[in-house]
Amino acid sequence: MDSWLKLVKQENIPQSPGFSLQGKLGNPVKIREWMIAGLPNDPVSVDNSIIVANARRWPLMIDPQVCVLLL
Repeated sequence: MDSWLKLVKQENIPQSPGFSLQGKLGNPVKIREWMIAGLPNDPVSVDNSIIVANARRWPLMIDPQVCVLLL
């Protein structure tokens, strides 16, 4: 992430400090419903859920926690 941000700054690409999917695309009521339904309360789970909820097609997402359990 640090090397990507460094490249963005070198190329003078406009950026917002502290960007988060939750802040831009998240619906607090919907996120709370997900939490009540059992979604873990961590940023990765919430961001992944926002991506899936806003995608036109089913995105390929690999959960490293599940992969460790399968091994």
